Amino acid sequence: MTWMGGIRTRAHIPEAELRNKLDLMMKAAYPASGGPGANPRRCTSCSVDAEHGKALMAVSLPLDGTPSHQVYTDSEAKLALSYDGYFYDSESIQYKATRVRHRGNGAVADSLLALLAELPGEVPERVSQALSALDGDYALAVSDADQTVVCRNTLGTRPLYFAENQSLSAFASNKKPLWKMGFDEVRALRAAMLATLDSQGVTTRQTPHSDGAPATILEMPAAVAEYERALCSAIHKRLAGTNQLRRVGVLLSGGVDSCLIAKLIHDIAPGMGLDVVAYTVGLPDSPDVAWARRFAEYLGIRHKMAMLSVERIEQYIPEVIEAVEDSDFVQIETGIGIYAAVDMASKDGARILFSGQGPDEQWGGYSWYPRVLGKDGRQQLCRRMWEDFTMADIETLDRENKIAMAHDVELLFPYLDSLVVSVARSVTSELKVTSEDDHLGKHPHRQLAIKVGVPEQYSNRAKLAIQHGTGIHGVLDRIARNRGFDPGLVKSIGYKNEDITAVKMGSSSRYGYRYGDRKLWQVPQHVQLFLHAMAYQRGLLDRPVRDRIGHFLNKAAVSSPVQA
Repeated sequence: MTWMGGIRTRAHIPEAELRNKLDLMMKAAYPASGGPGANPRRCTSCSVDAEHGKALMAVSLPLDGTPSHQVYTDSEAKLALSYDGYFYDSESIQYKATRVRHRGNGAVADSLLALLAELPGEVPERVSQALSALDGDYALAVSDADQTVVCRNTLGTRPLYFAENQSLSAFASNKKPLWKMGFDEVRALRAAMLATLDSQGVTTRQTPHSDGAPATILEMPAAVAEYERALCSAIHKRLAGTNQLRRVGVLLSGGVDSCLIAKLIHDIAPGMGLDVVAYTVGLPDSPDVAWARRFAEYLGIRHKMAMLSVERIEQYIPEVIEAVEDSDFVQIETGIGIYAAVDMASKDGARILFSGQGPDEQWGGYSWYPRVLGKDGRQQLCRRMWEDFTMADIETLDRENKIAMAHDVELLFPYLDSLVVSVARSVTSELKVTSEDDHLGKHPHRQLAIKVGVPEQYSNRAKLAIQHGTGIHGVLDRIARNRGFDPGLVKSIGYKNEDITAVKMGSSSRYGYRYGDRKLWQVPQHVQLFLHAMAYQRGLLDRPVRDRIGHFLNKAAVSSPVQA
């Protein structure tokens, strides 16, 4: 993974000051104390152009046997480029760029620079044209003398943030460097969005992408066949990018999503010279631990597990808040299980981990989907599924990528491959959620698992959210109360999370609770206040949110002693 950052000033500043600002960003991204993933092998590269008030920086930890990512420049075209992630059709880039054969370098960045140099228009238009037909998981930054353009791929599988004030604008792979520079508010660059930083500030626009065509796959055999072809291709090309390593990891929960990925990687990876290790976390009596253990034994895959305790979860909470740069209840309770698994894998030497994120929104896996169908109809179900899918960048992928970044690990998401997504969107929803009584859902997905050899008890295991499957959900309430945060305190100070932010993260919080057990899915206000307090103390909030939380914490300090 490569951390990226950049600055564009509105007025001339000395080169030394510009470099100091870059250094401040890097130190915020990678504090001197390091962290769970501190690694001296990181490589730093930058390009500073004080005359035009711009700078780019890249900090990467290359995989064994591969060159580090850096800031690439083309002095002839006066372009600089940096990216985080992978392009899976780099030969297509080389084919499109006629200058490549004269450069003697087949690197993706050089090829992309050559292509951008040949295309007409300003940098935003050139970037849009160059990326319109390219396949990859990436965040990208390109600059010339007048503009810096940053963008994410159409599915948002790599994070990127930006901010601006009266004197400058900046971007980074995470929020802390931008907060450190004094920006009051930091915004996520959404999937398929392009932001232009120039002397006037920041403007954003949508990049060309397809919202999908009407469903054309109406029969189960065709759906399973097309899905198998797309998913195997997605795994092959991601494994091909890691073939310098001796092994890869997979996060295993014992549910159909992770079992299918584990089975396919277990089948494909040995032929590419790769060993596979599965990683599972949970409380000792949690469902995920038992299911994952049995499946790993069935598959014959190397399997490592970490048992969580209340004390360990309590230790993880501030680390997760620090990593995901958020205090939202859903983000933290979900993030703890992922953080613990990535932490274990990192300490085991894993550099690449495959994640099973993505099928629920694409294939209809959430427990409230059949209830939406029964109450509001199929058109509303399809709308909800698409809405949930388009929120995955900020609700899931940014969180998990930043957790991985904190451990110098890369997460790969084969279910979010562009071809896999295209196939899923082409399958009629009648095959995914058959009726309001269909409490299983995801039928093409489950049928593929059975077809490739995942036993039915795993293929047809009912969906459990990670926070419930690992047993974390109920523990947070106990921890918050032990710190003095309880419903009585919330009532006495008049705290409501809706007064802090109107944004609700996760489909369960946005609307899912209205179709099921409200107590299971609604955010407990006292736990949310506890998490807000921890983020407040660590300076991990935008200023408007920080001011509102500070108001309530001052009232709490008067009414009752609390400890965050």
